[in-house]
Amino acid sequence: MSVEYNLSQNQHQTQNQRQLQRMSQRQIQAVTYLSMSAKDLREEILKAVSENPAIELVNDPVDFSQPEQTARMGSSSDSDAYMRALENNEDRPKTLQEHLIEQLNLTRLSPDEYDLCHSLIYNLDNNGCYGSMQNPESLLDKTRPTQTKQMLKKCLDLIQRMDPIGTCCKTIEESLFVQAQILGDASPLTLFILDGHLDLLNPPQPDKVLRNLQKYKASWHEKAFAKRIVLDDIDLTEDEAEDSINYITRRLNPRPAGEYISDTSGISRNQPDIVLTVTKEAGRLAADDFSHGKVCCDRDHYFQVKYASGDLPEIRLAPDYHFDKASIEKAKVFVSLLQFRESTLVSQGCMIVKFQNDFFRDGPDHIKPLTRKQVAQALDIHESTVSRMSAKKNSKYIQTEFGLFPVSYFYSSGVVGPDSDQKVSATSVKRMMEKLLADDEVKKLSDSKLAELLAQKGIKISRRTVAKYRSQLGIDNSYNR
Repeated sequence: MSVEYNLSQNQHQTQNQRQLQRMSQRQIQAVTYLSMSAKDLREEILKAVSENPAIELVNDPVDFSQPEQTARMGSSSDSDAYMRALENNEDRPKTLQEHLIEQLNLTRLSPDEYDLCHSLIYNLDNNGCYGSMQNPESLLDKTRPTQTKQMLKKCLDLIQRMDPIGTCCKTIEESLFVQAQILGDASPLTLFILDGHLDLLNPPQPDKVLRNLQKYKASWHEKAFAKRIVLDDIDLTEDEAEDSINYITRRLNPRPAGEYISDTSGISRNQPDIVLTVTKEAGRLAADDFSHGKVCCDRDHYFQVKYASGDLPEIRLAPDYHFDKASIEKAKVFVSLLQFRESTLVSQGCMIVKFQNDFFRDGPDHIKPLTRKQVAQALDIHESTVSRMSAKKNSKYIQTEFGLFPVSYFYSSGVVGPDSDQKVSATSVKRMMEKLLADDEVKKLSDSKLAELLAQKGIKISRRTVAKYRSQLGIDNSYNR
C-alpha cells in the first residue's frame, strides 16, 4: 500500500488575478503528523486503535508501564490478570535515578540548581552516562537567567561526586578519569593514561605498557613546536606502569551504575523524541539511496539513517476484518499517513547528512551553514513542511556518534569566512569563541578584542555579533568573567 502526499501547495489563478493556495484534508493531516511529538502521536495511535476495529495493535513498548492505559484498552479479565501479576512480582529494585534523587534531596540548592540537577539525573543511560542521551547544555532553561554554563558545570560535578561516584559523565572512559580525580590518590602517570590514553594499556602488561608510553613520548616530540607533557616529568619504569595498571583495574569501577537499573519510563520532561539515528557503516556506496536511508560518505564508508520509533505502538490492518468498507478505508489512510511521516523524516535526515557530510564524518566543529529552504528545494517539498519537522519546540532529535542533537541544530546561519566566497556556520563560530575563552590568556578579553582575534582567523563579524553569540553561549562579559 502506497499513498503519496505532495506537500507543495497548489496555486490556482482566477480571472481577477488572485492567487489561492489550498491544501487537501489529507495534506493537512500529513503535515500535522509530521510536526507531532512522539507523545502526541502515541496518543493519536492509541485513539485510532480504540475507535477503529480495522486497526490492530501489534505491540506497545510501554504497555506495562502504564497500567491505566492497559486496563482501558483491554477487557476486565485482562486488567485482573495484570493486577495479579503486579501483586505476585517481587519489589522492583531501586533505579539509579531514584538513588541519586534521594541524595539530591539532602543537598542545599537553589530551585534553579535543583531543577537542573534533576534534569541531568533523568538524562542518564543504563551506564550512568549521558553520551547517548541529550547534550547537557540543551537542558539549560533559557527563560531562567541563572541557569548558565557555570551552574551546569557545578551541577555535573555535584552529581559525579554522589554515590556511586563517576556517574553523569559523557563516557565510561571519562567516568574512570573523574573517579580517579575524586579519589585524589592517583599518580600523575595514572591520570595521564586515564585522560584520553587508555589505548596505551593494550595489552595491560607492565613491560608492554611501558613500551607504549615510551613510543608515545618519542612520537609526540617529533612534532614541530611540541610542548612539554606529563611524561617528561615522570621516571618511566615498569614498576610505575604496573602501579597504574593495578590502580585502574582494582580501584576504579568501569560500571559505576552497575548495581542499579536505569529509569527508562521517560518521566523526565526533558526526554527528547529520538526521531532518527545516523551511523557510519563500512562499505562502498555507488550513489545515495534515500529510500533505504543510505548516504555516501567516502570510498570505504556510508551513512545509515534509520527511523527510531521509540515508544510508538506498532499497528497494522486487522487481517481478519472483512466488512465495513468505511472503517477499512479510514484505517488504510491512517497507516499510510504514519508511513509517510516516517519516510519524510528519513528523507529530511538523509538530506541533512548529505549537506552536513563533514559534520557526520569529522565532528561538530565542521558544521556548515544550512537553511530549511535549501533542504525543501532539494526534497521538492514546501519550506513550511521542513520547518514543521525541524522546529525547536517539537523535541525531534538525531542520534549521532558525537551525541544527541536537535534537528534544528543542523540548520545554522552563516558568516563570512576566510574565503569570501564561502560562509562559515554561526555554530562553528560559537565553538571557536568557546575555545578561545577557555584560554586563560584570552578569557578576560572584551568583545572587540574577540572580534579582532576571530578576524585574524578569517572570520569577519562585528563586535555586536560577538556579544550576541557570547550571550547565546551563556558566557558573561569580560567585566564579570
